[in-house]
Amino acid sequence: MRTDHEELCGSSYGSFCLNGGICYMIPTISSPFCRCVENYTGARCGEILLPSIKSHARGELFAAVLASVVVLSVLVAGAFFFLCRKGQVSRTSSIERGDNLIEGDNSSRPNKITE
Repeated sequence: MRTDHEELCGSSYGSFCLNGGICYMIPTISSPFCRCVENYTGARCGEILLPSIKSHARGELFAAVLASVVVLSVLVAGAFFFLCRKGQVSRTSSIERGDNLIEGDNSSRPNKITE
C-alpha cells in the first residue's frame, strides 16, 4: 500500500529488497525501506514469514477431538446394539425351547399329611 509521501527507489537501490520486495524511499528519511510480498518479512524482506503454529495447532486439535468423539460414539453405539441384539436372541431362543415354562405339577413337592 503506497502513500503519497513514498517514492520508488532509484536504480542505485535496485537490489536492496530481497525476495521480490519493492524498495521505497521517503524524502525526509535517508534510508530506503521495503514492502514485502506475501510470506516474507523484515527490513529487507529477508525473513520467511511462517504461518502461526497456534492457529494451525488449535484447528488440528479441534479436528482430532471431534474425530475421536465420533469414533467413540460409533463404537459405543455398536457395542450397545450388539449387546442388545445378543440378549434378544438368547431370550428368544430360550422361550422357543421352553426353558421359561413352569409346570403346575405338584409331583416334585413332598406330600404333607395333615391329621
